[in-house]
Amino acid sequence: MSVDIDQNTSQSSNIAKKLVISGLVLCVLFIGFSVAFWFWAANQMETSLNRWSEKQRSRGFEISHGPLSISGFPFLVQADLKDPQIKSPDGWHWQTPRLSAEATPWSPLSMTVDLSAEHIIDGLPNNHPAITIKSSHAKSTAQLTLEGELLNARLQADKLVVTRESHHPLTITTLDTTLGPLKPASTQNPLQEFNILIKAQDINHPELDKTPLKGPITQLNIDGTLYGAIPKAKLKKALHTWRDTGGFLSLHDMSLRWGPLLMDAKGKMTVDNLLRPSGQLDSRIEGAGAVVKKLEKTGLINKGQSFGIKLSLAALGKTNERGRHEINVPLVMQDGWLSIGPVTLLRLPPVAQ
Repeated sequence: MSVDIDQNTSQSSNIAKKLVISGLVLCVLFIGFSVAFWFWAANQMETSLNRWSEKQRSRGFEISHGPLSISGFPFLVQADLKDPQIKSPDGWHWQTPRLSAEATPWSPLSMTVDLSAEHIIDGLPNNHPAITIKSSHAKSTAQLTLEGELLNARLQADKLVVTRESHHPLTITTLDTTLGPLKPASTQNPLQEFNILIKAQDINHPELDKTPLKGPITQLNIDGTLYGAIPKAKLKKALHTWRDTGGFLSLHDMSLRWGPLLMDAKGKMTVDNLLRPSGQLDSRIEGAGAVVKKLEKTGLINKGQSFGIKLSLAALGKTNERGRHEINVPLVMQDGWLSIGPVTLLRLPPVAQ
């Protein structure tokens, strides 16, 4: 009996040893795999970022920065870059003290970039003063290919402040912008497509207080698709080529909430020979009567003009389900002017000088 007990004890001990050894081997293999996988993911991120930089340099941009450090093992891949600077072929340049991008090891090309540091854009055309951009919290999510192509990007910022030297700041309480995805041209779709989505709330600037509607602009939403590739050239030349090859911006929905004015519009836009916005949008406008009253009150139109416009609005419009007066009129951008129906509003400057 005692021999059987000793044999059973010995067998149990051998099994326990084997289990312990097997567990240790599995732990070592798992740790080794985790380390190798993390370094693979870090290499993927670093390669895509370097190839993105190479592509920008091939397009005429000058890029300089301090050393790139990779950290975050084992749960993150984090790339930190000090003093990045980019100079465009047009002469303007951007810089910030630090950029930090992070991603998970299992998706190293889908990155979140911290943009909360101060950004400076200088060297602008016509000796315009430098622009400084600050935000209490700003981040961008971007997806790159291993070849360094940007597939899509999203920027989210709170309490954004944009300042020119010796000028009052432009403030935006919240900004949410999505760019992409990019759809290359094909035999079925001869023009490249690039989606643009912008949502901004409480846009304010002292100059808005000088307008009849005053500030701030409560809400601005833009949902559109840019058709046609913008070539690798200086901005003016690139825009001319883009237009001449059939490029245009399709606005699926644009909405504006500013004081008493509520406007929704959609349509197509491009640029004319002087690079001024050109096209026509179908719009639905509420609060136009209140806008006319403000124009009259500020002296931009006289009482006779105000009366004539109000008659036109009454003939064009209707009362909607909310009990507000609503009109459906075209927004026309032609020969450097913006008109709402028969009323010319303001001059449109070129989008590039």
